[in-house]
Amino acid sequence: MFKILTKEKVNISSNALRVILSVFKKNFSILLILLFVNSAHAAEEKTNEKLNVNGCGKNYSSLVLEDDGTILFDTRAEKISYPASLVKVMTVYLTLEAIENKRLSLDQSLTVSAFGAEISKVNKNNTLRLKEDSKITVREAIQSIIVKSFNEAAVTLAEAVSGDEWKFVRKMNEKAQELGMIQTSFRNSTGLHAEGQYTTAYDLARLTIAIKRDFPEYYRLFALKKFTYNGAKYDSHNHVLLEYKGAEGMKTGFTNASGFNLISIAKNDNKRVISVLMGCSTFKSRDQFTKKLFDKAFFGNYEPEIKVKLKTKFDYNENISSSLILQSKIEDLG
Repeated sequence: MFKILTKEKVNISSNALRVILSVFKKNFSILLILLFVNSAHAAEEKTNEKLNVNGCGKNYSSLVLEDDGTILFDTRAEKISYPASLVKVMTVYLTLEAIENKRLSLDQSLTVSAFGAEISKVNKNNTLRLKEDSKITVREAIQSIIVKSFNEAAVTLAEAVSGDEWKFVRKMNEKAQELGMIQTSFRNSTGLHAEGQYTTAYDLARLTIAIKRDFPEYYRLFALKKFTYNGAKYDSHNHVLLEYKGAEGMKTGFTNASGFNLISIAKNDNKRVISVLMGCSTFKSRDQFTKKLFDKAFFGNYEPEIKVKLKTKFDYNENISSSLILQSKIEDLG
């Protein structure tokens, strides 16, 4: 009834058992590694869910970095997105460049064209209601873009710089390439929705760094909370600028296609941080999320192991087919 195992069979059984145990140990180690990776990923998603308050949505993109280009943290920052009125940051950049080159002056009076007057009718709730041949100074046009994002002011500046908006758009795209914004395409000066007009959070950060670096004397304009035109007073709708301690302003944006976007800059002690947030479902979620991103940047307990810096120039000798976004390097922290 019972079989007696020979010594040889016992040795064979022992060897088989050792093989089975060895395979089990290897697979168990792999299983532990997978569990660890999944746990870390789940923890990261949980952290992002806590930050992603009140419906910013699953497809938003964000980038938070110091003003020297050092990236602190990001989510889908390479995602191609519609910029909406964040386009106007480039419109202001090229206007300031024209002022620096003595082709325009802040107090110069500009005449609104027929096209500018038509553009003023696109958003009936957010407009200066300028008519053809109306007058506005360069300073007033810049202020109206920053504080209220008026579209006719952007068109008027574009025409003053380049003669017409389409020539200005060509200049916008040339400047974008020069600044390393290789994932960006402009189609107008306003940010009104147009197919073929797109950007990324990375590229908008490049533009933000450039405008502060290249025009430091005009940077304070972005902190404007109100302006006056023809006796009427207009207040900013940039709630982060109005409500967050240390906020230095920048630009809001919205279209139905883009969702709610915001470039924002804030300073705490000697640390200045840039936040780019795109694709939120409401302006309230966008504003609250931006504040939380700033809080994490200034007061959060984290330290990137590798310092990653954003490229802010583009080398045409590089092979751009690889779509390199970042220039990474470990820096001496001492």
